[in-house]
Amino acid sequence: MTATTGATQRVQEIVQRINDLSAERTALYRQASDGWTTEQRERLKAIADELVALWEERRRAQAGHDDPNDVPVRHAA
Repeated sequence: MTATTGATQRVQEIVQRINDLSAERTALYRQASDGWTTEQRERLKAIADELVALWEERRRAQAGHDDPNDVPVRHAA
């Protein structure tokens, strides 16, 4: 397996996880139409946090950055 194939496969895995979490989030919103339970709020927060991390991981994988500690520095404008 080449590095490009491995990166492509990893991106596909990340996108699948993003899709799975998005579907779960949608289901939670539908269930909570009558009000939120503590468990639903906690799960929604966990999903949101994981989605943020997955989107960042996807961006990094597509850019060819495999090291999660190699964080780009963003400068204020």
